[in-house]
Amino acid sequence: MLDFDVDADELQRVIEELGAMPKEVNASYNRALTRTAATLRKLSSQGLQSELGLRRAKAIRKRLKSVRVKGSKSGDYRKMASVQLWYGLNDIAVAEFQGRVSETSGGAGYSGPAGNHNFPGAFVAKPRGTKRRTIMRRRGQGRLPIRQETLPIKDKADVFVEDEIFWKLEAIFWRHFRDDLERRIAYLRAS
Repeated sequence: MLDFDVDADELQRVIEELGAMPKEVNASYNRALTRTAATLRKLSSQGLQSELGLRRAKAIRKRLKSVRVKGSKSGDYRKMASVQLWYGLNDIAVAEFQGRVSETSGGAGYSGPAGNHNFPGAFVAKPRGTKRRTIMRRRGQGRLPIRQETLPIKDKADVFVEDEIFWKLEAIFWRHFRDDLERRIAYLRAS
């Protein structure tokens, strides 16, 4: 979960500098939060795809959610809405990763950007409706049911989010907030 708070003193400084009204500030603030969340989701999705060695960004994009926390609509800028980004970092199926799967003695193996992994007692197969080979494992003694094997992503993803995404958060928010507020003020004064 990636959560951030806006510095109320900095917010007040920008408001006074631009001479904005509370209605304009609330609208710009909410739009900036929405745009910041969208920008961070896009950066996270693209970055994690290449960092983890995934074939498609869809595998990680569906695991990124933004949650809006409502605040008060009064003039108190310390209690305004905030946004949280949630990252689903549970294991991902081997078929989603770039790399190669192969039969090994006593099981199957994966080698690629996500490292080398061995799965004793597993086998290589193409699941129904797909063209890509993956590593499968039987659940019991019978032929069915079977399940796809997965690879862990949490450690690599945590490091990437903290090092590459989290430090950009404030700069992205302030850029969106200031641009939107300046445009709103200019539009209202031109009218």
